[in-house]
Amino acid sequence: AAFTDQIGSPMAVNFHNSSFACAFGTSSQLPKGCEPEVVVCGRSNVGKSSLLNKLMFRKNLAKVSSKPGKTATINFYDIDNKIKLVDLPGYGFAATA
Repeated sequence: AAFTDQIGSPMAVNFHNSSFACAFGTSSQLPKGCEPEVVVCGRSNVGKSSLLNKLMFRKNLAKVSSKPGKTATINFYDIDNKIKLVDLPGYGFAATA
């Protein structure tokens, strides 16, 4: 895949070189980033984590569950030490008691 750096020059990114970077429970804990970030957000149980696993050529790097609302933290994945993929918790799911 091709991205551009801060001055607009093309930057090659190897998605095979990916790893879990960090996770945060609230937005107030988030660090100031200096790398480009691609955020995946959407409703609960639509396959956001599965999409990230496909992009990173991994089966279990991003945790996947058939139970809605499983992702509870903001998860960062480092891609080739050049960009971050960010998996946000889904919205629209309410557990019933």
